[in-house]
Amino acid sequence: MTARETRNVLLTAVLSLVPWAVGGQKPLTRLFTLAAEERYQVTVGFRAETHSVTTESVAAETYVTPVVHVAEATLRWRSVKRVLAIRPDGSVDTEETVIPVTARCEEAVQAAANRDSKLQESLEAACSVFLKKEILRCVEDQKGLLRESAPNAPYDLGETSPELLALWLRRAVRPSVIFPALPFEAGAKVERPLHPAGELLRNARGSESTEWLEAREETPSASLHVVQHLSWEGASQGPAAGSSTASIRQEEFFADSLTTVSLLDGGVLRANRSASRTTSHKMESVPGLAVPLDFSSRLTISVVMERLP
Repeated sequence: MTARETRNVLLTAVLSLVPWAVGGQKPLTRLFTLAAEERYQVTVGFRAETHSVTTESVAAETYVTPVVHVAEATLRWRSVKRVLAIRPDGSVDTEETVIPVTARCEEAVQAAANRDSKLQESLEAACSVFLKKEILRCVEDQKGLLRESAPNAPYDLGETSPELLALWLRRAVRPSVIFPALPFEAGAKVERPLHPAGELLRNARGSESTEWLEAREETPSASLHVVQHLSWEGASQGPAAGSSTASIRQEEFFADSLTTVSLLDGGVLRANRSASRTTSHKMESVPGLAVPLDFSSRLTISVVMERLP
């Protein structure tokens, strides 16, 4: 029997034994065990980039030179998650101990033309918030929803309101996943439009897709793929740096998460998650230029999570 055939036999056996997975008719949920302990290695990467231009006029011609600045930083930590108590409703009290592996955020080498010291310093300041040992206590229900016992202040990523990237990051680094109300079976997928409430996002439009995929793991498992996209128009602003024309701010949030979970208890085995916040300025046309000027900035955060033996 091949390794793949063995895995399929194991998968079939698990699906026949686990109540919430029978016939693929019910949503997947967590199965908690008192005093259970899960260990993870987490790598978080930050990447900031800005796009602008310089212009030079010679006689009747105007020459435009794109300018791109990039900064990157990475850090790693170990996480130990424990189940402290199981409540009557099936939710649990958990404790997660986070211990940084690196003493500082590691800077990626950039070409001299692309490096901006102020941008790098700003990025490392955001990254350094994670360079401390923490003990986080939460209540987690069987659907994967978390409620912090003592909510902390949002991460400061330099975002304009609403701080979507900071909110995403707070959950993305936790070794858990929110299970959808989607019947559990490979290929099951649902898409829906996003129309957030609130004055700040009154003109926002977007979408969310959720899909169960087969996971190529030795142990019985499945992968949950979630993609979210949201775009909106900010208030009109004055000239962007390097331009004398007014601009309209365009905002975009994009998140892509692939989380592999065990079919034995719904625990996270591995995860690859990323999200970005892009701000661009739609410029008025400039006489003499064939293409619009590009003034934009993007902050991208990636999270790689691996469960340890």
